[in-house]
Amino acid sequence: MTTPLPPRRADPGLIGLLGFVMATVIAQLAHLGVLEESPVFWVGAVFGGVVQVIAGMLAWADGDDFHFLVYNAFGWYWIVQPGFLLGEELGVFDVSDGARGTFALAFAILAFVFAFAGAAHNTVLPLTLASVSLGLALQAVAAFTAVTGLAAAGSIVLLIASALAAYMGVEKFYWRTLARRVVPLGPPWVAARVDPES
Repeated sequence: MTTPLPPRRADPGLIGLLGFVMATVIAQLAHLGVLEESPVFWVGAVFGGVVQVIAGMLAWADGDDFHFLVYNAFGWYWIVQPGFLLGEELGVFDVSDGARGTFALAFAILAFVFAFAGAAHNTVLPLTLASVSLGLALQAVAAFTAVTGLAAAGSIVLLIASALAAYMGVEKFYWRTLARRVVPLGPPWVAARVDPES
């Protein structure tokens, strides 16, 4: 008779990464003119906002400070962004380009700070956060200067960040469900006592 495995909790990073990827891809395709903007409100609010906040709170329950803060920070980012769209559509609480730029810049700095702690997990995670930082910084500068080419460049960099996050999600899913490492995440850049998974 085999001994049953001890029960374990599901990894909240699975839904956190999914929420980030879905919201970011839809928003950036809309920014590039590939999609209309109407889906951005609901996909951003639900996948980017609610799903990532839930992932962050589940990480808190596991005592995982890093993912608690990262998923909550960007979850609330995605709750605020659709609010900007709704306010613009309804003509109330309209947000100026300068204010949008400041908001994007604040989160670019935050993602940059997160990248250093992410470097203790694997190689792909800090690259993802650095891409988020660069993409948001480009969009912030575009908002301040009205240079549309910078906004498009920021969207492309954020699509790259989404691809990297999806890559981590694939690795995490197969590791958690099949105990197989199907794609390499690379070694951590910084020695620390953390789970090497994404």
